[in-house]
Amino acid sequence: MKQLAFLTGVMALGLITGGCTNGASQRASLSNGAQIVHVTPEIRADLKQQGLDPDEEVCKREDQIGSTIPKRICATRAMWAARTSASQGYTSDIQRDALRTRDPNAGT
Repeated sequence: MKQLAFLTGVMALGLITGGCTNGASQRASLSNGAQIVHVTPEIRADLKQQGLDPDEEVCKREDQIGSTIPKRICATRAMWAARTSASQGYTSDIQRDALRTRDPNAGT
C-alpha cells in the first residue's frame, strides 16, 4: 500500500521510475523528457552517511507556475537528492556555456 502511494505521488510529479526497490538503478525523467535523474550508489551512501534513510518517502509542496495553489509532490530522499544534483549540474552547464565567446567568423 505504501509503495502504491509512492507511485501515485511520483506519477503526479510526472516522473517515470524504474527499479524502485533496490536503489542501485533508480532512474527518473520528466514527462517531457528534458531531464534524466539517476539515483547512484554514491547518492545513497552519502544519505546513509548523514544518518538519513534513502528510501524514506518525503513530500514537499512546490509552487506551480500559473497557480496560487502549491502542488504536493512525494518521492524518496534518494530521488530528491538526485533531482537536486541534476539541477545543479544543469545550471552549471548553462552558466559555463554562457561564458563561451562565439567565433565571429563561424558560418561564413
